[in-house]
Amino acid sequence: RIGIVDIFWQMTGCTDDKRLLYLTYVESSITIFYFITTLSSLVFLKTDILDIQLFALLCLLIESFILLSITFRLYHQNDFREMNYHSKMLRIPEDYQSKIDALTVYHIIAPNIFVITPFLYTVMNDSVFMGDPFTFPYLDVFPIQTNNVFVYTIKYMVYAVSVYIAHLELSFINILFIYYAGIVKGKLDLIINAMKGVLADNDEKTLKKAIIQHQEFLKYFETMKNVYGKPILLTISFNAIYFGLTTSLVIQAIQGFLNPIIFSICVASSIAAIINMTIYTSYGSIMSDSHDDLLRTLFDYPLLVANKSFKRNVLIMMTRTIISLDFTIGYIFIVNLNLLVKIVKMSYTVLNVLLSSGSLNKSHMV
Repeated sequence: RIGIVDIFWQMTGCTDDKRLLYLTYVESSITIFYFITTLSSLVFLKTDILDIQLFALLCLLIESFILLSITFRLYHQNDFREMNYHSKMLRIPEDYQSKIDALTVYHIIAPNIFVITPFLYTVMNDSVFMGDPFTFPYLDVFPIQTNNVFVYTIKYMVYAVSVYIAHLELSFINILFIYYAGIVKGKLDLIINAMKGVLADNDEKTLKKAIIQHQEFLKYFETMKNVYGKPILLTISFNAIYFGLTTSLVIQAIQGFLNPIIFSICVASSIAAIINMTIYTSYGSIMSDSHDDLLRTLFDYPLLVANKSFKRNVLIMMTRTIISLDFTIGYIFIVNLNLLVKIVKMSYTVLNVLLSSGSLNKSHMV
């Protein structure tokens, strides 16, 4: 079992060690505080400054995502426990493990970039003063106004915690999803290899065992969809909305209406949003394609030469396998590469509309 996966299993509360479960409760408390302060700033702070309004929306969106992610994780504790039980004796393919390692490194580096970049900008740029909202990862809503450098540094560190919590929740969803997808791929590979041997030897006893294994596999996959359906729908929706908001910020920055530091931060976060959506859609397609490989293996078998009992069992397996292994979320969306293409096309269309409207507004101003 991969070390980072063990850590995330402890965060679900499905193990005897409850220390990281308590960390989840601490995350919730901090996030609720940020959510309340940001919402209060939107409701009670009467400001026409576009920078503050847009940063407040981004902050509110991120905190809402964190709270919902934690809620889904705690709600599906029993499902997590069941999946842990059925996957503890299995190994994922090596390429899946390498992807998990790379993604772990990414989620360690990314929040530091989002925290350090505004800090360095503050230090190096003489035009930036104490209290600028761009010296923080998000909106400056913490009710402390001071010119003391030490207090200001502590205040910055408090805000930075929110960045790390957001990436911790994203890494929890992303890494465990890849791990579960690896378990699905490993189970399917075992069944496919077993079926090739069964069909070559006409081994009816082993065929019946393979049918039972496939039935258990389908149950595991349904549990996985139950656990990850809402979080992935939430994450894809969050990333799509976040991409739209950051794109509007980038356009405003290019036109000179917003601080330039927004450009680098928003471009980086937009790329991160695309990476997250790519993870789900690509591995969703891989799981579906692997199940299709099992179907092709069955259809390549010449049924006419088999005896009646063996033929009946093969047809049972075919009937179950002919149903596509689609990772459906929200009852209408299928998580595969086609979904990613649709999201990118929609984002591109929205970007062109925003750029066109921005150009028109600029021409009218001239």
